[in-house]
Order: sequence, then structure tokens, then C-alpha cells
Amino acid sequence: MSDDTMNEAMAKFINQRINEQGSHESQAAQDALAIFTEYAKLLESTLTAEQKKLYLGCENAFDLLMGETMHSYYRAGFSDAVEFLLGWRDETWN
Repeated sequence: MSDDTMNEAMAKFINQRINEQGSHESQAAQDALAIFTEYAKLLESTLTAEQKKLYLGCENAFDLLMGETMHSYYRAGFSDAVEFLLGWRDETWN
């Protein structure tokens, strides 16, 4: 299997897992999001029109950051799992 094929398969798997996880968040994650959303709405309601533009930019940047962070953790986790399984198979893990 070529590296490109493996990377494509890994990207597809990771995207699938991210989508599945997003639809089955833990209660703690749901609670944290609810608190964040509540405070974000309260803050937004106090802003001027010009400040709301800046706030929207911050919201968009935060959403991008969270998505990239999640993607990065899934890639790292998947890579660790593959490394572990290959090491276990080859008996290099003690």
C-alpha cells in the first residue's frame, strides 16, 4: 500500500470518526458548550455593531481552531494506534 493510499484511508477514517464523535458528545462536553453559548450570547448582546463584526471574526477563528485541534488529536491517536499494533504484531512492545 502506498503512502498516499494510506494517507487517504487515514483521512477518510478520521473524518468519519470526527463526524461520529460530534453526534455523540459526552454530557460534560454538551454542558460546557451550553455554558459557553450562554455567555457568548450575553457578551454579544452588549456589543456595538462595529464590535459585533470583530466578535464574529473571533467566533469564526475559534471554530476553525477547535476543528483543527480535533482533527490533529484524531490523527495523532490513529497514528499511535497503528504504531502500537505494528509493534505488538512484531513483538517490539514489552
